[in-house]
Amino acid sequence: MMKRQKIYFSARLDTDEELGQVAARVGQALNCTFARGEFQRGRAEVSKVFGLKISLVGVFGIGGKDVVKLVGSVGENGFLYAPDGSDQVEYDRVDISDYLVDLLTIRTGLQWYRPTPEDRAAERKAARGYDDWLGGVGTQGWTSADEEKFGDW
Repeated sequence: MMKRQKIYFSARLDTDEELGQVAARVGQALNCTFARGEFQRGRAEVSKVFGLKISLVGVFGIGGKDVVKLVGSVGENGFLYAPDGSDQVEYDRVDISDYLVDLLTIRTGLQWYRPTPEDRAAERKAARGYDDWLGGVGTQGWTSADEEKFGDW
């Protein structure tokens, strides 16, 4: 069985800045360009760099504060298959969140942080409330167990 590494990250920023402004700053820090796109069926700023899909999205955090959520995961389809074309691939997940938080804090001058379980719970609660208000069209069935298994995306 083929063994591959899949890197991922998750970072947060408490800010009142517009998502586009944060995307410009992050893009400059990571040498990539963000464009309007989707993340979990919602509006986001997205980019690709080093084979990763990076998404920036506005969420509500603890106490309803405005938070920018930045997540990245492997977006290169070639990672799904072994060199022989089979799907017999085993993955070692490598979390680079601490590195990315430090890098972005240094390069943007903003105070990025790694989300805690409490941060994620508050985001899920706010998302569920918004989903209910919209009539159930949001993140279909995304649970804390899914987050543990697949990361924050």
